[in-house]
Amino acid sequence: MKDKVRDTALRFLCDAERDNKFINLAVASGLSQFEDRRDKALFTLLVYGVTEKSITLDYYISKFSSRPLSELERFTKYILRLGFYQLIFMKTPGHAAVNETVALARQKGERGFVNAVLRSYLRAPEVELPKKEDGLIPYLSVGYSFPEWICESFVRDYGEDEAEKILEALSKKAPLTLRANTLRTSRDELLNLFSELDARPTPFSENGIIIEGDVVPTSLPAFNDGLYMIQDEASQLAAHLLGATQGSTACDVCAAPGSKSFAIAMDMENCGKLYSFDIHRSKLPLIEDGAKRLGIDIIEAGIQNAKQPRAKLKNKVDYLLCDVPCSGLGVAAKKPDVRRKTEADVEGLGESAYAILTASISYLKTGGTLVYSTCTLRREENENVVTRFLAEHPEFEPMDFYLKSADGRSIASTNGMLTLLPHVTESDGFFISRFRKTGGAK
Repeated sequence: MKDKVRDTALRFLCDAERDNKFINLAVASGLSQFEDRRDKALFTLLVYGVTEKSITLDYYISKFSSRPLSELERFTKYILRLGFYQLIFMKTPGHAAVNETVALARQKGERGFVNAVLRSYLRAPEVELPKKEDGLIPYLSVGYSFPEWICESFVRDYGEDEAEKILEALSKKAPLTLRANTLRTSRDELLNLFSELDARPTPFSENGIIIEGDVVPTSLPAFNDGLYMIQDEASQLAAHLLGATQGSTACDVCAAPGSKSFAIAMDMENCGKLYSFDIHRSKLPLIEDGAKRLGIDIIEAGIQNAKQPRAKLKNKVDYLLCDVPCSGLGVAAKKPDVRRKTEADVEGLGESAYAILTASISYLKTGGTLVYSTCTLRREENENVVTRFLAEHPEFEPMDFYLKSADGRSIASTNGMLTLLPHVTESDGFFISRFRKTGGAK
């Protein structure tokens, strides 16, 4: 008899790969099929775990399957991934994992094949993963379950040792990070509210709280009262470094789902004007509903192609945020489906980012502040874009900054640019750069 949680996870995973769904956005549809919190927890663990560890799981499958991985049907492949995930990462007893996995198969031949593969592993479970000395990229790819092109990109941009530290950090379970809604409360008050949880202040952001363990954000105390929002510390820092002040005019050109806009509005003390644009009309309610829950009324959400700025706002904005669409490699710890991306998927993102940046600066007044940021670690989308921008736009100058933690650690920008490495800041991998417009547009 099929186990409902595992069967639902199997079908969800197959559909997600086929339809290229974002796991974190689609997972609610799977969770809605369960009432028991333990079933919900197991479903989430299987979906996220199998997605995150798919490359490592496929390595194990290839060692014990009589058929090449490329010849396996998607459904069969995911049955085996679920089986190996339970055996290797969940440490499920062998007989239970095999029986539960075999029961997921659709017909006798598939059941026999799955049973044979998994039992072959049980007879000889000591599998040696690729060694570093035999090839760095296969070692990194299989060991940390990232595609080789991402490993190569990190090695190229950061060197061998730093690349491995990045991959290791992105392979750890990410905690929940919140930002206090300073329009209604303070971080200290929230920490008191969460005193029974494993909560602590973020090291660099003055308004952030980290909560360890399996926590459902919407079930936390006072969520519906709008006392806080979900926002990683790196994202909090990008918004805060914009420096938007009370009564000013600001613009977030790629705003959905809105957390950076909300943080900027809080820094503005909900006084002034904040334009929050996005190219997708369907995402505007995320901004509008979030602002309403948080008690923010200075935001004007609107549909807008960031490469085609609104003419009526030319030279009208004091603070401009360009947090552009990117490859998202810095958030792989929270969004495991980032690992499914191919090199072709990220081709041209640097050029697209540059087009958004150069179009958006028409909004900015002379003397205004610009922040360009991404949640990726690829220099092609980060430093390369900014270096080109500064070379071609002499009317902008870098505004250097530094981050200082409560325990005395300090991280400084160079030429207005700073990359937040996840093993250093314990946040998402992120890139932040800041500039001032010193003269008229050239």
